[in-house]
Amino acid sequence: MPSKEETVCNHVQWIDFTQPTQGEMEQLAKRYGLNNYIVRDCLDPDHLPKYDLIEDVHFLILRFFSHSFDKQIATVQDLTNKIAIFYNHDFLLTLHKDEVRFIESIREKYVQPGKCSSTDEVVIKIILQALESFNNPVMRLSERIDFYENHILLKGMAHGYIEALYYIKQQASMCNKILLLMLEPINHIKANKQNSVDLQELKEQHVKIQTLYNQALEDVNNLMNLYMSFTAQRTNDVMKVLTIFSVFFMPLTFISGIYGMNFEYMHELHSKWGYPVVLSLMVLVSLGIYAWIKKKNWL
Repeated sequence: MPSKEETVCNHVQWIDFTQPTQGEMEQLAKRYGLNNYIVRDCLDPDHLPKYDLIEDVHFLILRFFSHSFDKQIATVQDLTNKIAIFYNHDFLLTLHKDEVRFIESIREKYVQPGKCSSTDEVVIKIILQALESFNNPVMRLSERIDFYENHILLKGMAHGYIEALYYIKQQASMCNKILLLMLEPINHIKANKQNSVDLQELKEQHVKIQTLYNQALEDVNNLMNLYMSFTAQRTNDVMKVLTIFSVFFMPLTFISGIYGMNFEYMHELHSKWGYPVVLSLMVLVSLGIYAWIKKKNWL
């Protein structure tokens, strides 16, 4: 089991686990008096952010963005990874599936004595880094939205745009949901003189990133509506052309249908000028229809 146990904040034991098993979690639960229900939540890879306080142990589940944009995905487990945190004044446990770079950097900074005042300060740094992992992805989403907006407005629509916009919307919506749930652990961090500035920065960063995702979600929804409007307009244009053609040919078909019945007592059939007269009538009818359509500004 890859794990590291070191002392931080002068006396607190920080134990960091990677891929803990069920048996290892049971040993931790006995060692630190952890509740079995929150240990079970800790092992759920799809669990969303949450906060619990049982006796004197704080339990947090955080999620940080880990998707590399190599394929179109929109599930919680594919977009993000989970970090579970147990802590109080005497210990700090962090558990995660894979190696987390910002966890290592925070450990290197605070493993030295006197570098932090409490476990709350370390937890604030971990949550802040988890939040900042969503910053670059929302910028990438905004760039992709701008790309599709320019192509739809200036270069016309292409096959596959609506599918791409759907995945952008799903990713923005999923991240926005995770950020909304991250507010619960943030609000339960206690502020003191030493960490009040860091806590305020954490809250401001949360508001900033969530605002960016809300804006991206609103932009992609507007773009999808615009795309659907253009699609409907194009369909209407096609139907308009087909309708105009049918307006021209319906009276002509009516006239030709009458004279195609070949009744014996149709005088025009035996008239020398019957054929050119009927053709002239068709031309006049067509010109009249054209003039009427132009007057209505349908062409």
